[in-house]
Amino acid sequence: MKISDLMNNSMRKKRNAFILLIGVSVVAILLVKASLVPTSVWRGSLVMRNDSLGAEERELLNTNLLWMKNKHLPLDAIPRQLERFTSMQKVCKKKSPITKQFQGIYPSAFMSFRNVSFALLPKTGSTNILRMICITVGPECTNITGYPDEYHYVPRFLQGAGNLTKYTKQGRNSKFIFTFVRNPWRRLVSTYIEKVLFTDSYIAICSWNKNEKFKSLHKELKANNQTLTFKEFIRYCVIEQYFNGGAMKMEPHYRPQILSGALCEINYNFIGQTETYGEDIKVVLEQFQISNIMWLLNEAKKYRKPNEKAHLTSSTYLQHWKTVDIWMINLLKEIYADDFEMLNYPLSPF
Repeated sequence: MKISDLMNNSMRKKRNAFILLIGVSVVAILLVKASLVPTSVWRGSLVMRNDSLGAEERELLNTNLLWMKNKHLPLDAIPRQLERFTSMQKVCKKKSPITKQFQGIYPSAFMSFRNVSFALLPKTGSTNILRMICITVGPECTNITGYPDEYHYVPRFLQGAGNLTKYTKQGRNSKFIFTFVRNPWRRLVSTYIEKVLFTDSYIAICSWNKNEKFKSLHKELKANNQTLTFKEFIRYCVIEQYFNGGAMKMEPHYRPQILSGALCEINYNFIGQTETYGEDIKVVLEQFQISNIMWLLNEAKKYRKPNEKAHLTSSTYLQHWKTVDIWMINLLKEIYADDFEMLNYPLSPF
């Protein structure tokens, strides 16, 4: 190689290094400036853009954003949370409060651990959360013989949330409170796989609220030694329960999440999604004061049940929905309309 070529290569490397140094310096300066911006300005620049929200809704967003900033959430987590809370508030403005119905429906789904309260919505990763709590606490968390159990943990010590009024937007609550939500279409497939294909617990779930049509179908299937199909599950479990008493009377595994989680009533600090579970769960575990988060996540994987494997839902998802009649899918769009809009999920399973 010629001397001139060597000199050119050397100069090119120096120039690239100089450009990289300038880029890093600019980013560092911007980050420092952002940290020096007064909290009121920082909050306002994010929330005031939401002109469709009222003063109360913006204040709730401000409170949650301030918490996120103080907790040093990952940079990509804050925009996600802002988007989720904004969508929720827009839907909630159009809904009537259901606070009066708390006493009979919700307390069993709300628990507390280490000054953190949470709503456990079925098929959103809640079993794994309980499992990690149990691993953290140790054998005293369960009455299962032979801890640690190969398949599951059943925490018996968790404190119930009690009267949920203190967790509402009008109440005063100092605890961090969170929940996880999931794409309704995938949640239905996941429920079917676990409750029908792996266990017989679907019998109690589908019989919920005196579902006589399902009971009749089940007798016929049992007599012929047949398995409930996904199409039958949608028609005679999900839709039939909706026909019998409306969305509020549906079994919790497929009741709309806006109702099961009281998403318009409870003043949540954090909304996790199953689709971003890997990142969102780390925020929650930090609030539980877990020191070795990665170890705990890996440890919990060892005890997952076969029907908890995410690939089972993903690999069979489309084939299940292709068996369902279009009129059923259209009705499901109505049943879960608030979930789709509030949580930014697609209106079609395809």
